[in-house]
Amino acid sequence: MQSPPEPTVEQKRHAVLAQRSRAYRLESDPLKLEAEYDAVIAGTEPDYSAWLAKVAEIKVRYPLSNH
Repeated sequence: MQSPPEPTVEQKRHAVLAQRSRAYRLESDPLKLEAEYDAVIAGTEPDYSAWLAKVAEIKVRYPLSNH
C-alpha cells in the first residue's frame, strides 16, 4: 500500500497559519481585549505586554518555514 504524498510547502504554510490563527483567537486575543478594556476603564493607555509575549510565544510554537 502506498503512503499519502508529502504536503507541499504551501500546504504546510497554510496549516501553520491556521494553527496560529486558532491560537491567536483562543489565547492572545483575549489578553489584548482585556488590556484595552482595563485601559478604557482606568483612562490610561493599554499595557500590551502580556499580549505581545503571548503572540511571540505562538509564533515560536508555530514557526513559518523560510522555504
